[in-house]
Amino acid sequence: MTVPRTPPALSGARVLVLRPEVRARSLLAALADAGATGQAIAVTAVRPPSDPASFDSAVLALAGGDYDWVGLTSVNAVELVAARARALRLDPAIPADTRVAAVGPATAAAAHALGIAVDLVPTGPGSAAALGAAWPAAAGGATALLPQSELAGDTLTDLLTAKGFRVVRVGAYRVEPVPLPATVAADLSGGSYDAVVLTAGSVVGALADTRPAAGTVVVALGEPTAEAARRTGLTPVVAERPTDDGLMAALVAALEHRRRR
Repeated sequence: MTVPRTPPALSGARVLVLRPEVRARSLLAALADAGATGQAIAVTAVRPPSDPASFDSAVLALAGGDYDWVGLTSVNAVELVAARARALRLDPAIPADTRVAAVGPATAAAAHALGIAVDLVPTGPGSAAALGAAWPAAAGGATALLPQSELAGDTLTDLLTAKGFRVVRVGAYRVEPVPLPATVAADLSGGSYDAVVLTAGSVVGALADTRPAAGTVVVALGEPTAEAARRTGLTPVVAERPTDDGLMAALVAALEHRRRR
């Protein structure tokens, strides 16, 4: 007797991922394996910092061993610090005795891929608050460099300052919005997507003029992204881990719940 095959977990679902395709390949592959059709769209563009000289000075000081810690709070920060160090002919970009903290698994993986050892990654959802809570207190007036988006909030800076660190924060890049393509916006508002994945707080603005149709599942990569979405009136499901596996688990659970309603 032939045993009926169990259909893939997301069979037939259409999922919009607000992330550049080059950074969404593993998630798109996971969606395909689960029977879904994934589409990645970049809705932000990373631009050079407003003050490139200050960023260069920070990268030079980091390579020179002037900081006890460096906090990497995004994949962009990892890649841009490394790229600027290469351009300035600094090797290594981060000395072996400078401790490195990463906000979450994806950021840590990006650092490892570039040969940067990571000393601290918080457990649970990746956020500035979680990283600051996990960061050990300063010893003897230790210094910490935070190369961040110019849109980054004060949470991590404030938490590290309270722990006794002398914090130097520098803009490593700017994030600018890119409008959704008209066809994608029409499909999203018209209900052609079963789910939309928000991968950072900075992408939420892409939905300001395009509301997902009623019943569209909205999944946020982590609590900071979810909070940005809630401020615009969305009600997201939050991935328990800020990883592709976490996003997939949240998507499967949310779409199954929608199907049963």
